[in-house]
Order: sequence, then structure tokens, then C-alpha cells
Amino acid sequence: MTSSLLTSPLRIASVALLFFAGALAITVAFAATVFGVPTGDIPSLTLILIAAGGGLGLLALLLMWPTVLGRVGGVRGQLVGTSLIASLLLVTMVLVGSRAMFISEHDLAVLLTMLLFATLLAVGFSLYGAMPMAQRVERVRAGTKRLASGKLDTELPVEGHDEIAGLAEDFNRMARTLEEVTTRERGLEQARRNLIAAVSHDLRTPLAAVLALVEAVADGVAPDPETEARYLSSARRELTNLGLLIDDLFELMQIDTGVLRLNLEPASLRDLVSDTLSSFQPQTERKGVRLVGEVSEDVDPVLANLPKLQRVLHNLIGNALRHTPAGGIISLRAEPRGELVEVEIVDTGGGIVSEELPHIFERSFQGEESRTLPPETGISPGAGLGLAISRALVEAHGGEIGVESEIGEGTRFYFTLRRA
Repeated sequence: MTSSLLTSPLRIASVALLFFAGALAITVAFAATVFGVPTGDIPSLTLILIAAGGGLGLLALLLMWPTVLGRVGGVRGQLVGTSLIASLLLVTMVLVGSRAMFISEHDLAVLLTMLLFATLLAVGFSLYGAMPMAQRVERVRAGTKRLASGKLDTELPVEGHDEIAGLAEDFNRMARTLEEVTTRERGLEQARRNLIAAVSHDLRTPLAAVLALVEAVADGVAPDPETEARYLSSARRELTNLGLLIDDLFELMQIDTGVLRLNLEPASLRDLVSDTLSSFQPQTERKGVRLVGEVSEDVDPVLANLPKLQRVLHNLIGNALRHTPAGGIISLRAEPRGELVEVEIVDTGGGIVSEELPHIFERSFQGEESRTLPPETGISPGAGLGLAISRALVEAHGGEIGVESEIGEGTRFYFTLRRA
């Protein structure tokens, strides 16, 4: 900071010196060629210009220094002050020149009268030009105060094409961005509250069930070993659901904190689909749903992180299984689409209403059906995090995910992967 304060005046003085030298050279050149000043008078004229112009220019530079002129206050005062200083510089130069040229007192008086009138006009025009500029600057200040007080819908009128108009445009963009960010933060805060409420419900449910089952076994309520084994099996299933929920929360925490980094490698999508279909076979048989798969010959290899991609497939198929009634069909297909591969999961469930489709990938979103699944299906209801996690994982793969649905016809989830 100290270095900046020291070099700034030096830089300004250097620029002023170069400007003075350039102005002097141009003036002398015009005097010798255009104005017809005798060659013998050029040296003396140059000395007068250096003495008078240099001294008065230095004085004007000091007077126009921000710490000096800034005391006038306001844009209006500073513009008028600058105009007045320039006019006084002109008058003084004329006075010095008139003395050097031995102009008569009468001619000098007339010349000074004309210069005074020109100076007053210059100050008046400066004041006239400064007033609207000062008003525009004041509007920017007022808008800044309103924005600072929390009125994020503040917008300034954009007048003209100068720097102040550009400042107003930048201000409006900043205000819109702040409003969008604030709205998004409020939405995220509401989503966090909904998520906490949903997770609290889904944590209490398996814990209460496990506690009741364990207490029943401990108290000897089970009349025979078969009933006791059934109680313990139910407790194990609830603990498994609880573990899956904790895994979802941990995955979501990684996504939110930005620490989720995927190492993508060439992988076989065909093998992954085959393994996924096999893992869901017991659940689909218990619910009476048929799960089929179809993979084109030329989809492999794809760029993928196999554990995370398998998580996506499990989430989407599990979601389809929760909403497909007995006798329904779930189809898993994969086909090439140019440089991409599209994977789709289509079910014959009841479908999703159009109002819910834009929110389907939001956290804690789930239909009421998923909370009332019969326990014998072995399907975890989850906390509505699976689709949000699936979207984040697909995007981390460099792909896109979407959904289409018709009431009474079923739902189609699809996402893309890059080919290796």
C-alpha cells in the first residue's frame, strides 16, 4: 500500500510532463508553419511558453489533484472547478503573452473582457452538463442504499451510453444475481428443512421397529423358534434399510461439499446391466414384477465409475419397483446415440403427475406410495434421496438425466454416458 502511494504521484507527474512536452512541440510547430511566426521569435516564444505554461500547468495540476479538488464536493462541483481552473489557466497565459507582445492597455482590456465572458460561459456550460450527470450518480447511490437495505428488486434506469450508463447496467445485473442467489438459498433452506423432516421420519421408523422386535424376542413373546427367527429377520431388514439411508446421507454430504470426484475408466455396460438385473431378481419375484434387460451390441466400452454407475441403476430400478404393481414390467435398455450411450428404465406403473415432474430430482421428493409399501416386498422406501443422488452421479459422469411420464401408462427415466 505504501509503495502504491509513492509511485502514484510519480506516475501522474511523468504523464503530465510527457503531455506538456507534446503540447509544446505541437504549438511551436504550428506557430512556425501555420501561424507564420518569424523564425527569430520562435526561441523566445518557446521560452515564454515553457516558463508560463510550465508554472501555471503545475499549479493547475496541484489544484486538480483529487485530494484538493475533491474537497469541493460532488460531481457537479468538481466539474465546475475543473472548468474554472482551465479557464483561469487560459486567462493567465493570455496575460503573460500580452505583456510579452506589448499589447496596448485598451486592447488588453477588451481582450480580458472577452475572456471573462468566455470563462463565465464555460463555467455555466460545465454546470449545465454536470447537473444531469450528478443526478444520475445520485440515483446510483440511492439504488445502492436500497439494495443494501434488502430491497433486492431494485433496478436503475439506464440513460445514455457512457460510463454511468454502464455502471447502471452492471448494478442491475448485480441486483438480479443477488435476487436469484437469495431465492435459490431460500429454496435450499426449505429443501434442507424438508429433508431433515423426511430423514427424521425415516430414521425413527426402522429404529422403532427394530426396538419393538428386539424387545419382543428379549421378553420371550415369540412362542416358537420359527416366530423368533421371523422377528429377527424383520429386524435385520429394518437395520439394512437404516444402513442404506445412512449411505444416502453420506453420499449427499460428499456431493454438497464438492468432495465427490469420480475416476472414469473404460468399462463394460453390458456386464453391469447383467449384474444389476441378477441382484434385483429376488425382489421382483417377491413383488410379482417382471424385470427385463436389453443392451445393444455396440455400446461398450463406456467411460464410467462402475460402483457409482451401479448405484444409479439401483436407485432408478428400485424407484421403478416401488411404483410398479404386481404383474407389471420394468425394462432396462441401453443403446448408442452417436458419441453417447443412452440408458433408460421404463416401468408400467401409475405414472407421475405433470406438476411433480419438475421436482422429481429434488431432495426428499417422493410419493406417498413409497411410504406404505408392504414389508414382505423387501423394498426399502428410502428418504427420497435416491433420485437426487442419481442426478449428481450422472452429471459427475458428464451425462444428463431426465424423466418422462404419463398417468396410467408408466414412467421412463433416462440418462446418457460418454463412450470410451
